[in-house]
Amino acid sequence: MAAVLETLSTVRLVAVLVSSALLVMTCCWLGAYVAPDPMGHQSNLVRFCDISGLHDDVVVDSTNCNSGREIQSLRQATNTPASSLVMWTQFPHANTGLTMSRWFQFMATSMLIELDDEAEHQYHTGAKLSFEATLHYKNHGDDSWTEMARSLQEWDLTCTKTHGSWDCNQINFFELGSCHHETYLINLRLPTYKGKNRQIGTLSDIWITEVHQNGGFTKVMLSIRSVFFTLTMILFAFYLIRIFKSSTPVTLLHRAVGTLGFSLVLLNTPVEVVSLYINAPGLLLWSDIRQGAFFAFLILFLIVFMGEHRADSQSNKSWTKYKYPIFFTAFTSGALLLFDLSERGRQLWDPFHSVWSNDSSRWWGMFFISSAIFTFAQDILYLLYLTYKAVSSLRTRILSQHDIPVYQRNQYKSALVRVVGVCTATLMVALTSVVLFAIMHLSEVASKWDEVSSINLNSGSYLGIYALANVFGLNLLLLYSPGKENNSSDIDVSEEKKLIANGPTVLQLVDNDN
Repeated sequence: MAAVLETLSTVRLVAVLVSSALLVMTCCWLGAYVAPDPMGHQSNLVRFCDISGLHDDVVVDSTNCNSGREIQSLRQATNTPASSLVMWTQFPHANTGLTMSRWFQFMATSMLIELDDEAEHQYHTGAKLSFEATLHYKNHGDDSWTEMARSLQEWDLTCTKTHGSWDCNQINFFELGSCHHETYLINLRLPTYKGKNRQIGTLSDIWITEVHQNGGFTKVMLSIRSVFFTLTMILFAFYLIRIFKSSTPVTLLHRAVGTLGFSLVLLNTPVEVVSLYINAPGLLLWSDIRQGAFFAFLILFLIVFMGEHRADSQSNKSWTKYKYPIFFTAFTSGALLLFDLSERGRQLWDPFHSVWSNDSSRWWGMFFISSAIFTFAQDILYLLYLTYKAVSSLRTRILSQHDIPVYQRNQYKSALVRVVGVCTATLMVALTSVVLFAIMHLSEVASKWDEVSSINLNSGSYLGIYALANVFGLNLLLLYSPGKENNSSDIDVSEEKKLIANGPTVLQLVDNDN
C-alpha cells in the first residue's frame, strides 16, 4: 500500500508545504517581535565583611554587614583573620525591590576573580583556589534565610598579568535547574587551613555573573511548545491508526518514522509548566536528555530512510542491517549522557559541582565530548554516502521507465520525483537543525560565561530552529503514513510487479508478495 506522499494530489502537497513554511515563519516572527532575548543576566560585585565577634556560621547579608563591618578593600583588612572574612552578594541586587521569577526556569552563575600585583603576596602559576560556599533563599513573608546548599570546592586558577593586576579564568560557580525562589543569597569563605589559598596572591575584586532565561521568552516558548505538542499528538495518533489499519506488514521505515514521532512527542511535552508550581531542579537535565534523544533518533531515521531507498537495498523489518551506525549513534548519545549526568546530574544535590574544576575531571569531560564528536562524524559520513547512493538510484529509475504506458510512466516518475525531493529536503533540514542546535548551545555557553560570542542567536532564530525541527517531524508523520486502501488501482498489478522487479518500491512501503 502506497504512502500518503505517493497518493496525495499536487495541490494538497503544495498546501502542506506552504502551511509548513508559514508555521515556521510565524514562530520566527513571534521570536523576533514578541519575545524578548532568550537570556538575561546581571553581574554583582562581591562585598567583603568582617564578622569578628559574630558566630562563625552567621548568614551575612545587608542587615548585619553594615558600614562598621563592611570592608572596601582587603588591603584594609590586614589584621582581620581569614576565618572572620566573609564575602557575600545576593540576586537580585539588595534594596532594589526586585525578585527572581519562576518563569526564569534556571539560574547559572560564573565567578571572575581579580588579583592585586603585590610583591609580598604574588600569584604562583598552578595555584588552586579553594572556597566554602553556601547558598540561601528567601521568599515573600520569610523572616530569615533558608540554607539551600553548602559545598567546599577547589579550582585550578589560571591568571594573566595585565597593567599591575592579575586577571584569572572564570569559574563555573553554581547552577540551579529551577528558579523557584524570589531571592538568593551567597556567602563565600576562603579557608587557609592545610595550606589552602596560600599561592593565589591578594584578592582585589570578585564578580559573580548570573544568567537566566527571560520570563517573557519562557511564556512565548511554552505557548509555541503547547501548540506543537497538540499537533504532534494528533498526527502521531493519525500515523499509528493508519499503521494498525494497514493490511501490509510494517516495514523498517515505518518503525523509524514512528520512533522519531515518539521522540518528537517527548520533545514537545511542556513539562516546564511543572516548575511554575513546584521546585523541579531536574527539568534542566531532562531537557538535555529529551533533546539528545530527538536528535539521536533523527540521525537514525535519516540513515534508515536513505538506506531503504538505495537501489541495492532489500527491505526488511530488522534493525540489524544498520547495526554499525546504530552503534555509533548509541555510543555518541551514551557519551553525552554520561557527561551530562556527571555535570548536571551531580548538581541536583550539589549545585556548586563542575567537571571543569580540576585536571582529572576535566580530562574525563573532554574524553566524553571528544568521543561523541568522533562517532558522530562517522555517522555523518555514512549518511552522506547513503544519500548519494539513494538519490543516484532514484534518478536512474526515473530515467529508465520506457517500457510502460505513458500515463503510468508519468505517474511513477511523479512519485519518484517526490521521493527525490523528500530525500534532499530531509538531509538539508535535518543537518541544518543539528548544526543550528549546536550553534545555539555554543552561544548559550558564551553568554553563561559572560563572553562575547561571534555568533548571537536571538529569540527569532531560537524559535525558528525549534519550529523547523518540529515541522520536519510532523510532515514525516503525515506524508509517510500509509494511504487509504483501495480495491482498484490506476496501475495494473502486473505492471506494478514488473516495476518492482527492477528495484525496490518507490517508498519501500509496499510488500506486493503478500
